[in-house]
Amino acid sequence: MEALTNRYDFVVHLVTAADGAEQHYTTVNNSIRTETPEEARILDKKTLDAWNDHPKRILALNGDGGFESKLNFVTGEVLRYLHSIVDDPKL
Repeated sequence: MEALTNRYDFVVHLVTAADGAEQHYTTVNNSIRTETPEEARILDKKTLDAWNDHPKRILALNGDGGFESKLNFVTGEVLRYLHSIVDDPKL
């Protein structure tokens, strides 16, 4: 697992809509999505657990602001990370 963790500098986990935004979890507009909401939550938890030890993992939860809020949060976190490495004197 350490090899996988070391391979990525930064990990962003967007929690499935099936967990906290169930009204937006549908297979109607997404032919790739085949899981039931319960199956999606189980798979999402497995993915989350797989990255649990990564030192720079952020978690984008489902909140009141909808997907746009989630996207804005992720954008801010990615920009914050990029600024931290650009300002790193080791680079």
